[in-house]
Amino acid sequence: MTSSTSLSRDENGTRPPDPATAVVEAAGLGVAYGRVQALEGVSMSLLRGETALVLGLNGAGKTTLLKALAGLVEAGTGTVRLGGLDVTAMPTHRRARAGLSLVPEGRGVLPGLSVRDNILLGLHTAPRRRRRSEHEALDWSTAFFPPLRAKMKQDCSTLSGGEMQMLGTARALVADPKVLMIDEPSLGLAPKATATVYQALGRLQEEGISLLIVEQKSVPLVRDPDRVVVLRSGRVVRELRHALPSPEELSEIYLGGETEKEEGAL
Repeated sequence: MTSSTSLSRDENGTRPPDPATAVVEAAGLGVAYGRVQALEGVSMSLLRGETALVLGLNGAGKTTLLKALAGLVEAGTGTVRLGGLDVTAMPTHRRARAGLSLVPEGRGVLPGLSVRDNILLGLHTAPRRRRRSEHEALDWSTAFFPPLRAKMKQDCSTLSGGEMQMLGTARALVADPKVLMIDEPSLGLAPKATATVYQALGRLQEEGISLLIVEQKSVPLVRDPDRVVVLRSGRVVRELRHALPSPEELSEIYLGGETEKEEGAL
């Protein structure tokens, strides 16, 4: 566990964090849906500028982990910290203002609204003192996703799957997050579209934005993730640093190989 510290100074007047403090940290996190234990004793952390990849099959608890971090589901046990501050009891909208942005599975874009208006929705969760103007927000976010620039006036329902993923991520970015959480960005995409999306996410890595990405399989990140967590049945069964498990290793883990935690991992 890292020592407690405050969040970046914003409208709440809190102090800057220690750079060594995790931007987001889960400790002993447990979530149940009725009698079904979706997460059990999950602990992980992400430092500023790092990329973490959470892998697991359907039902492994990946989406529940992101929702628990974001405050969309209640943790029955354990704690969530953001910049060293315990936010376990903090509601979702306050966590978003404090720096947790989630791009949900399915991208979460709103049909009927233009690409421009979808992006600008993200400004409503940005801290007031760090909120960009509309022009700055559009210019900055689409610098990572150039294909969106020519489609600002289009209804977002006319976009391809890859462009919708870019749009959902751009909207989350304008909230100026401390950590950007993305749930299965490759879901439903062809390999070429997946590669395009991950090239864009690679630009976010180069920018030093902290990323927490959930997927079912290893993905074409431009730079290997700093941390990899593999979930099975709501538990962490493998942790790695600066390396991705091979497809063969991942298949063995998914099929029920022994739990293994690499030294010095999350």
